[in-house]
Amino acid sequence: MRALFSLPASAARALRSKLAADRRGMAAVEFALVLPIMLLLLVGMTELYSAMTLDRKLSQTSSSVADLVAQEDEVTRTELLAIMDIAEAILDPYPEQGVQLVVAGVRMEEENQPEVTWSEGLNISSWATGAPPPIELPAELIKTKGAFLVVTHGTYTYQPVFTNLFKDIFGTNEIALEDSYYLRPRLSAEVRCCN
Repeated sequence: MRALFSLPASAARALRSKLAADRRGMAAVEFALVLPIMLLLLVGMTELYSAMTLDRKLSQTSSSVADLVAQEDEVTRTELLAIMDIAEAILDPYPEQGVQLVVAGVRMEEENQPEVTWSEGLNISSWATGAPPPIELPAELIKTKGAFLVVTHGTYTYQPVFTNLFKDIFGTNEIALEDSYYLRPRLSAEVRCCN
């Protein structure tokens, strides 16, 4: 650099214009500037796709369990556990251990007063019998006294592959997914189960 300044002014100007006109390394510099941004976008899109796929699978699991239970007029605890085993098949290739699923029978004892009559949980404890469900039910479904609902509530704690990247950006390394389904019984006014 010192040699550049020791050149006569006309020679320095000629050298600068020659260097400014040289475009041979420009593509490499642009690539080096754009590469980290493109990699971040690729990782983000991959993780977002995985989270959205898992959320869809959680919805399918919750709706399938509710649908299968709503098609019965009576179920046993063994049948409920067998029905909830479909979670493993639906969630594949994601691990089943991350899902928490509860299926419950909820009766409206009075208008706007839902009460759990029975429940069973997968990787989580059952809801308390005789108590209101620990989730909020849609207002239009709890208005009718004596109505019965089959309720499934599923949650999944998703940990992205690039956990540290998301922890730095969002302050957490987990994405909480949640879904609930409410169906009326199909064959009878209420689905019975021993509790």
